[in-house]
Amino acid sequence: MPAESAPDEERRVVITGVGAIAAAGADAPAVWDALLAGRSALTPLPPGLLPRPALAGQIENYPGPAGVPADFAARLSRASQFALDAAIQAIADARIAFTAENAYSVASLVGAAHGADPAGPAAPLFSAGLAGASTGLNIAGPSYAINAGAASGLVAMLQAAAMIRAGDVHAALAGGAEAPLRPEIIAAYDSLHLLSSQATPNALRPFDLLRDGTVLGEGAAIFLLEDRELAVQRGARVYGEILGGAVTAGPAGDGAPPTDVDIARQAIGRTLRTAGRSPQEVDLVFTAGGGTQAGDARETDILERSFGTRILDMYVTATTPVLGHTIGASGPLATLAALFALAQQTVPPHPTYADPDPDCALDITVRPQTDHLHSALISAYGSAGQNAAMLIAPHRAERGDELPVVL
Repeated sequence: MPAESAPDEERRVVITGVGAIAAAGADAPAVWDALLAGRSALTPLPPGLLPRPALAGQIENYPGPAGVPADFAARLSRASQFALDAAIQAIADARIAFTAENAYSVASLVGAAHGADPAGPAAPLFSAGLAGASTGLNIAGPSYAINAGAASGLVAMLQAAAMIRAGDVHAALAGGAEAPLRPEIIAAYDSLHLLSSQATPNALRPFDLLRDGTVLGEGAAIFLLEDRELAVQRGARVYGEILGGAVTAGPAGDGAPPTDVDIARQAIGRTLRTAGRSPQEVDLVFTAGGGTQAGDARETDILERSFGTRILDMYVTATTPVLGHTIGASGPLATLAALFALAQQTVPPHPTYADPDPDCALDITVRPQTDHLHSALISAYGSAGQNAAMLIAPHRAERGDELPVVL
């Protein structure tokens, strides 16, 4: 897999379809509305999963993917169902149909840290990727499931973009899905002292002085990525363009990512170089926002080293206080928020930030802000040392001609 993913003059990659599901809503507009309102979707974790009261971003009373036979959906892991649900939405949103003529030109890449329940009958299905989990999407191109911890979904998107730029495929369904609210996963995070001890609506408060851990969440975001020229030819609505991205990896740390500041910041630096952008040209950062003391301090260090004093003039926010930490789906869900933010020229707030931490000296956006936004950076970090960053912008017909999508 390429360590860097940059646009060339011949093939540019645009996003033409969006699908999502999370605790905040069953589709992309509903999730965005909750993020823009700063409306927490965290609810009490069912008894028995932890020996104390706790919260989680739970998708409650989930009926399964729309239009998918119940017996088929039952064969899929919960994360696979979320991925399939979001993929179906993305295809419908893109107003495209896959047929025998184009099926082999469409790839599918889904990232997850905990995609399959190893004890369930669906365990092998997630490893086959999105296409392997569903015969109903009419996709016959390359299909991969990617595991890079919390960076999984963002890595999947960058790999899909690289395949399109290389001409291997014309389009790809890519993103992340996660269903981590299982006893063994919760116990693992708790044993590493990564979970918040609080059970109040502001339990997850990234970069806040009183933060004490993360809150896990379920969800998925899948996008249709297309060769920009082909998308324009078919008259597609374009949400935004992937300008560039990069993936780096270092040693595992204490369980609170990012684990190595120097290696992690290279992901951002390489992203800017591949995108042909300077730090001064980035307006908005969607942080990983894990909410741990060590992880947030390291992420602040990464941003300060990557952007210098410019970071103090940038909008900094996170989706985690509203959705919970959706691990492998966190980067794609942040990408969804970034696309809507760029389209509406509005930054969603970080609603639980109240007490500044001197070790996290960032200009956190605490209420919606309207401004002229040219680009947004999304970053994600895995606990085993994986790091990913991606820069997106409103679609430009030609370099310099900005055409934001009104949603």
